[in-house]
Amino acid sequence: MTDSAAVALLAEVVAIPSVSGGEQKLAERLRDVAAGFGAQSHLDEAGNVHALVGHGTRTVMLLSHLDTVPGEVPFEHNERLVRGRGAVDAKGPLTAMLVAALTSGDLGIRVHWVGVVEEETLWSRGAEHVRVTVPVPDAVIVGEPSGASSVTVGYKGMVELAVRCEVPRTHTATPGPKASETLVRALGRLLDTYGARGNDAFDEVGMVVRDGRFEPFASSCSLLFRTPPGTTAEGLRREVASILGERVEVSAVYEVPAVTVPRSSACVRALSRAIVAAGLRPSHKRKTGTSDMNTLSRTWQVPMATYGPGDCHEDHTDSEHILVQEYLDGIRVLRAALGELATTLPEAAS
Repeated sequence: MTDSAAVALLAEVVAIPSVSGGEQKLAERLRDVAAGFGAQSHLDEAGNVHALVGHGTRTVMLLSHLDTVPGEVPFEHNERLVRGRGAVDAKGPLTAMLVAALTSGDLGIRVHWVGVVEEETLWSRGAEHVRVTVPVPDAVIVGEPSGASSVTVGYKGMVELAVRCEVPRTHTATPGPKASETLVRALGRLLDTYGARGNDAFDEVGMVVRDGRFEPFASSCSLLFRTPPGTTAEGLRREVASILGERVEVSAVYEVPAVTVPRSSACVRALSRAIVAAGLRPSHKRKTGTSDMNTLSRTWQVPMATYGPGDCHEDHTDSEHILVQEYLDGIRVLRAALGELATTLPEAAS
């Protein structure tokens, strides 16, 4: 595939809306693109799109997500950039991975490219489906924007807690604390504990309050925590319950653990060497968000890393765009990394 064809494909992908839950049109288009290049391609029961390229006893999975957050970003495509919702998160990495996969059929390995649904939602339904239904590959590279010269080696985990406060129903003028007042004061104590830590440090707990409903007799909200390695949902729930006090009920809703991979991982090494070969200076990042690397690493104990072209500071913004040269550099790095893995991954046991 030529560079111009690869850029045209990226522009087409960005132009197709695919907000979480509405990925089918994009999935079908990418299935057909992959089939047109001779790949075995299909959609699975969850709506994920798969493409298999090459032959061999070892399989490298390239997995990124189809969906975007809501919000319209006017589409723009010129020689310098492609602008639109999802251009960075994660259609740039997604399309770069597909192009790299479709042009790597002669390496002596199987490349399994997957575009998953609903990564931008709480449950990561697409990646969870892959984790429990697809045979475990020999290595995984997850596609998220790290920048063409960077490899992401860690993500914080996530814990969602539901909190609720109820008091007996009375006239609102009746003296005594109301549920809303009780919960607001309790949340103030919680912010005093976690607010100073914020979401900017990998080794600290960050917190966001959302989905609040504050009524006099029944009030509730969700607490979304970004958690460093070693933090468990139950341990955090107990700590939060202690701070909020006995009048506030706290229950765990969802947990995905933090993940870190060693720089000696086969995927990290392969990507780092490929970045050097592309004339760039490699670096390594640990991010305070989560990705499908968290989801897959629940049970898949194989070499992993996260990589993808694009400036992550553009994620979800009203100006989201990716530079064409950054995208093309990402394709070259991914192709070279696949070649490196074809050389360095041990042969599968017979």
